[in-house]
Order: sequence, then C-alpha cells, then structure tokens
Amino acid sequence: MKSFKFVLSFVFLFAAIFAIIGCTEVSANDTYVTLDINPSIELIVNRRDKVIYANALNEDGEVLLAELDLIGMDVEDAIDLIIETATNLGYIDPDAEETYVSVTAISKDSAFGDQVRDRIKEHINNAFAKRYMMGKAQDKAFTPEFVAEAESYGVTPGFLFMVKSALIADDELLIEDALLLTPAELQAIIKETKDEMREVSQAIRTEFIAAREALFAEYLPQIQALEAAIELGEGDVEALTLELEALKVEFKTQLDALRTEFHAETEAIRAQMKEVHQQRKEVFEPIMNQHMEQMQERREEMQEKIDEFQGKNRP
Repeated sequence: MKSFKFVLSFVFLFAAIFAIIGCTEVSANDTYVTLDINPSIELIVNRRDKVIYANALNEDGEVLLAELDLIGMDVEDAIDLIIETATNLGYIDPDAEETYVSVTAISKDSAFGDQVRDRIKEHINNAFAKRYMMGKAQDKAFTPEFVAEAESYGVTPGFLFMVKSALIADDELLIEDALLLTPAELQAIIKETKDEMREVSQAIRTEFIAAREALFAEYLPQIQALEAAIELGEGDVEALTLELEALKVEFKTQLDALRTEFHAETEAIRAQMKEVHQQRKEVFEPIMNQHMEQMQERREEMQEKIDEFQGKNRP
C-alpha cells in the first residue's frame, strides 16, 4: 500500500501543484452542499457565503451548468440562478402543484453545516416565491439501505455521501481511510481531484474510470515488484532502478494519453450539451415568461398559497 500511494503521488503530482497555487482553495471552514432537483449538482461554499466550487453529479446537471459560471458568486445569487435556469430549461414546471429541491450540507462544525443548510433552503424557497411557484426545499432523503450503511460506519448519511463522492474522484483513496478524514479534507479531494476529473464528461466517465483502472492493474504490479527487488537488493540494483524510472514514465505517459483521448471526446459532448441547454431554453423560457405574466394578476393569492405550502412540515 505504501508503494502504491507513492506511485499515485508521482502520477498526480501536477494536481497537487495546482492545488497549492489555486485561488479558490478549500479551507476547514467551508461547507459541502448538494442540490437535487432532477439535475443534481454539488457546491462548496466558504465562510463568506461565496461559491468556490460547482460540479454536476449527473448528465442533466451538466446541461444545467453548461452556460453557468457560479464560482465567486454569493450563494444566495447562485441558488437563485440555479432555480431560474432549471426552470428556463424545463427541469422545473412553473405551474406544478408542488416541486421539491433536496439539500444536504456538511461542514467541519455540524451545527454550522446545519445553519448553512437552512440558509440554502431559505434561498431556494425565496427563489420559488419570487417566481410565484409552488416549490420548496427539503432535507435530502436517503434510501434505507444507504442509511443502514452509514450507521454501520458510525457516520451520517450526508457524510457518507461526501465520502463516496471523494472515492469516485480519487483512485488512491480507500473507504476505510476516507471515513477517517475531516469534512475539509474530503472537500479538498473532491474539489482538487474533480477539477481534473471534470475534463471527462459524466456521459463517458464510467468508461474513463474503467480504462484508467486497467492501466493501474497493468503497471502497478510491475512497479511494486521492481520496488521490492530494489529494496531487497536482488540483482543489479542500478539497472533495476533505471528500469523502474522508465516504467513510471511510461505509466504516466499512458495516463496522459488516456486523459487526452477522453478530453477530446468530452469537448464534443460538452458542445452538444451547450446546444441542448440552448434548445431547452428556447422551448421552456417562453413558458416561464408566460407564467410570470399570468401570476402578476394573481400575485397576492399565489403568495399566500406559496407561504402556506413552504411553511407546512417545516423542521
């Protein structure tokens, strides 16, 4: 395991460099947030209520974020823009009798995380209310199986969800180790490694991860065997060392080539998603505009209904 981690640190050295010089680093006081409309996205929000990271968790999320740049925005404005865009793209029906957005928020301080979650929910409710839509935020509901799994690890379902997001991002990370990390450490992995992973679209990410794991399976045993032989002094150590360094370079070259290949495919997919974004907007934005015109005549009546809807079952 030690040599495995050493190899991976060598492979992903460039990611660490970018993490050091990044202008939107994750700190211990940041909060990991997920929003599920149908598009699902994840955000990291800092103590100043600024969005420092935004990423799609499914393909609809990629369409939603295709033309949005949320980084640096106040979270209230970002939430408003997300709800507006989701409606203009047809993911939310403005005339629906009820719409729910599920929210999680995990921070180092669980009480602070709860406060952030409640503020996010309030921002979501306000975004619906200002558009005269019967929508509100709720805490994310996890399946009984997921809750049972979280309980078996002695963590909350929200924390386990963040752990699994980090596991997808980082091949080096094992769940046993991830469960021992702090929320800030998991957020750093999610942000720094997924900044790299975002070069690969959700549509082909499973294929990319499988191809990457195949390279690990091919090269890591060879690298570990050479490291063991060198450590034990078996054979010509100098020659083995040169062979090891050459193998590591070859491994990294193959990984870089794989990423380049999938990055090219991603560029084509992202272009298609921007087209889908625009096509959906052309279809559904007029519907939203018509809704707003109609609601102006009934705004007082609608406001009362929305207030009642958002107030019931409020925790």
